[in-house]
Amino acid sequence: MEIRHHIPGLICIAIALTIMFRLMHYAHFYAPSYFFWIGAILLVMGVISLIHPLDFIFISNRTIALGVVLCGIVISVTSLFWPVKMEQSPTTDQQIDGLMPVYTFNELHEVRIKASPDEVKEVFRVTGVNDIPVVHLLMKIRGIADEDVDLSDRASSNKAGTDTFTTPDFNFFVVAPDEYIAVMILKPSMISGDKGKPAPPEISSIEQFNAFNEPGYMKVAINFRIIGTNNNDTLLTTETRVDGTTKADSYAFGHYWRVVYPGSAIIRRVWLDTIKKKAEQKIKRI
Repeated sequence: MEIRHHIPGLICIAIALTIMFRLMHYAHFYAPSYFFWIGAILLVMGVISLIHPLDFIFISNRTIALGVVLCGIVISVTSLFWPVKMEQSPTTDQQIDGLMPVYTFNELHEVRIKASPDEVKEVFRVTGVNDIPVVHLLMKIRGIADEDVDLSDRASSNKAGTDTFTTPDFNFFVVAPDEYIAVMILKPSMISGDKGKPAPPEISSIEQFNAFNEPGYMKVAINFRIIGTNNNDTLLTTETRVDGTTKADSYAFGHYWRVVYPGSAIIRRVWLDTIKKKAEQKIKRI
């Protein structure tokens, strides 16, 4: 009888694990972020159980509930304040390797598309977040798709020119035949809440981005590579690298990154999947 009583709880745990492993398709495992959200979930479950113990998931009394709350707080806080580690680029064949060879945060995604590079490029050029409801929702949640946001925070304000590739959301610098890079500098208000510091300058060149080193800001580089394969397919990859102008800035930004990382990764992955779907549907219609 007791085992039967806990079957709903075991089912909930199995569903949670399934969702987590499915999430890894979109957001590769990044321990500080995953543990932050595990701690947050434990905290919520513990608080609910302080009001009404969730016996079916093994929280049978308020003493255990209090332990779950404390455990959740410890896990989340430890994850947020875990030391930031500098990473060295594992590759040397991309232009982003020279632009930002050392960084503190990054994410990498790729998708193989049954279409030529030119066809993928054509779809990429016209695909923006407004075409992808789930991405637009996630960006709204992150607060970077609001109409009142200062666009000096985003690569959409990079000045377009003959050496840029324009999409609905970004102006990418064409740094190689198969590689496009968008760069941006984030205001300190995202990091520390200091709204008195001036907005970063609009970026008009890679050289300007490289030269910017004023303390209190984060530098972000995003690349897309459209690589043709021997099977007339295309490998579309994107990598985001983030680094602070000082170590203190990177450490402060880490609190924000560990909270938003899953959503940020999902945005990138769904963006790639949408480009893949549109490009392959276009080929089928032809």
